[in-house]
Amino acid sequence: MEVSKDIFEDFVRTAIASLPERFIANMRNVSVIVADRPSPDQIAESGIGPDEALYGLYDGVPLTERGGYVPPLPDVITIFQNPLQDGCRSLEQLQYEVRKTVMHELAHYFGFSDIELQDLGLG
Repeated sequence: MEVSKDIFEDFVRTAIASLPERFIANMRNVSVIVADRPSPDQIAESGIGPDEALYGLYDGVPLTERGGYVPPLPDVITIFQNPLQDGCRSLEQLQYEVRKTVMHELAHYFGFSDIELQDLGLG
């Protein structure tokens, strides 16, 4: 499954816009970007195995760990287009996986643990 970068970015924007207002209102100092694929360093740092795909990555300090401190640079959520496309067979599946990935990475930003993400179906 392959789509243009513009369409893929629309999927990401739609996923963010679908968040409940209470989450959108608390998204500060975070950038969500799209990249073709993760770098070798990002793959190594994520700890995934050679047969696994990295769909998204959160790089920053979760809100629950900041206290009153706001880092000078924004946190960054990167959504990787090519691995997501490679893992999907239909446009509907790609939209679903993009939304799930965006929600997963934003949940890390908000301080959800991996166990909590699994309980929410985002693990």
